[in-house]
Amino acid sequence: MATLPDNMLATAELLSGVTSPLGSAALRRSVSTAYYALFSRLAALCAGRVARAEPSSDGFRLVYRAIDHGHARNALLGHAEFGSPLGDNFRLLQEARHWADYSIDPHPESAKAAAGTRFTRWEAKQFVALAREAIGFVDALAPDAKQRLAVVLVARSRR
Repeated sequence: MATLPDNMLATAELLSGVTSPLGSAALRRSVSTAYYALFSRLAALCAGRVARAEPSSDGFRLVYRAIDHGHARNALLGHAEFGSPLGDNFRLLQEARHWADYSIDPHPESAKAAAGTRFTRWEAKQFVALAREAIGFVDALAPDAKQRLAVVLVARSRR
């Protein structure tokens, strides 16, 4: 049975191929949805590992919603085991998602945007591929590594 992140990734793939007048908006939604597919997979992993409860339970939902985007990025990038490719892909997708959701620029790279270069379907598909690669990385982890990943994403340092 397909999970929400699986369906989100399929939606991102579908949107990345749109050639209608909605093209630019569809490509942006594709990038945003690809990021959220990865984020949702990570949140579900954490909730399953920490709450150890059914997805319909309050405990699962509490942990699922506790994952913070900024903390996740920093925790992944600062962790030797998960920094590459997961942390790198997460960072790239998060930056592209911020552009897709909030910027009026035609391209996420400032030099290309300044030159008037528009974001392409090929580029959107590359972000979908990054999300697919990162989700595959997470899914392929051994159970003990999945537990360590959940702890990295949920725990906060008191430095």
